[in-house]
Amino acid sequence: MTEFIDRFLFQLTELLHAPVLLALFAMVVWTLISMGAFFRTWLIRIRKPREAVYTFFAQHEGEITALLTDSPYADIRLTELVRSWEKKQNSRLDNIRFLIKTGPSIGLVGTLIPMGQALSSLSSGDMAAMSGNMLTAFTSTIIGLVCGTVAYLISLKWEKWLHADFLACEVEAETRLRFAGLKQAETDSTLIYNQSL
Repeated sequence: MTEFIDRFLFQLTELLHAPVLLALFAMVVWTLISMGAFFRTWLIRIRKPREAVYTFFAQHEGEITALLTDSPYADIRLTELVRSWEKKQNSRLDNIRFLIKTGPSIGLVGTLIPMGQALSSLSSGDMAAMSGNMLTAFTSTIIGLVCGTVAYLISLKWEKWLHADFLACEVEAETRLRFAGLKQAETDSTLIYNQSL
């Protein structure tokens, strides 16, 4: 019975070998795409540091104007609008965060499966197969760790950018809110003055 379970588990790991290698390849592609997006964003931020803030207010200009003129709870609605944008921007980092956590794990699985095959080759005396499996094992570890590390570094910088954007959006929203309040106070005082004449 124990021999059957051992053989079954060994066959199962053999079946997982190809999908794990495919996942490692997909991680490399994913990391390269993420690096490209990161460098593109970095260049945009060098040329236009507040581009994200301008884009946010340009996209929501009509909604913000309506809130500032008609809504009795403009401050709450404006905060809600900024926070929903913040949540949406943060969700774009989920792909990178997923890579940070899964990269080393998939690399470890990609290491252990070929090591099992290498030990099996050693017992049968096939040194060429053993060295090939060991090479695959160490390559898998390196790929998993490098992908996870690169994703972590990208995530750190991107989170700093997002926090700076969110702060700038909140400051701009508060400024617009106060300006709208001052304009409303001026209008009210003008009406009161005209009525008193």
